[in-house]
Amino acid sequence: MIKENLKKQIFITGTDTEVGKTFISKLLAEAFLNVGYKVGYYKPIETGCDPICNDTFDLVQLTGQFYEEAILYQFKIPAAPLSADMKEKKGIDIDRLINHYYKLKDNYNIVIVEGAGGLLVPITKKNQKIYTYLDFVKMLKIPVLIVARATLGTINHTVLTVRALKEEGVDTKGIILNKYPKNPDWATETNGEIISLMTGINKIIKIPLIDGETPEDIKRKIMFLI
Repeated sequence: MIKENLKKQIFITGTDTEVGKTFISKLLAEAFLNVGYKVGYYKPIETGCDPICNDTFDLVQLTGQFYEEAILYQFKIPAAPLSADMKEKKGIDIDRLINHYYKLKDNYNIVIVEGAGGLLVPITKKNQKIYTYLDFVKMLKIPVLIVARATLGTINHTVLTVRALKEEGVDTKGIILNKYPKNPDWATETNGEIISLMTGINKIIKIPLIDGETPEDIKRKIMFLI
């Protein structure tokens, strides 16, 4: 049974761009909202938004937050945050990103933090150091849920992501093989098993390609990963 005073935080990372991090974040938010918890969504930096990013806007509407609470920096150019900031010069402040997370942590039962792309995507530069999302995760001391594509090529990307987290002592809660096809080929069928053998992670779930509303049992599967 879930306790009334439940407090959980999770960082959603991808193995690449366009693997469905925001989709999974939304399913996770819906699952906790449906059982009565206050959910805060946090995408510290969003790029490729002109004027806003619709998927993120929809998620913020779901949680009932102000858009400005969920996203601190927004850029028009579709690029890594550091690259976008070089162009638009908004001055991403890593300390501001961290402090805002702790405010959300105080105010919500569940905080879902979503990265951009993969772990080594650069966020900003400070005192000659380039900070990546992996650095950010370490500074937040937050566990990670990996969203990966289900099909050919995912073994390499996913195992590298897990190894990077392990080397830095970051807790990996599980792996989601997203957009799992209805009729998978042999490579897709065996990807999950091989990733588990190579990483030692047994919490690997497959989220199918679905038209329309995602069934509640799938949302609960994601919820219980964290």
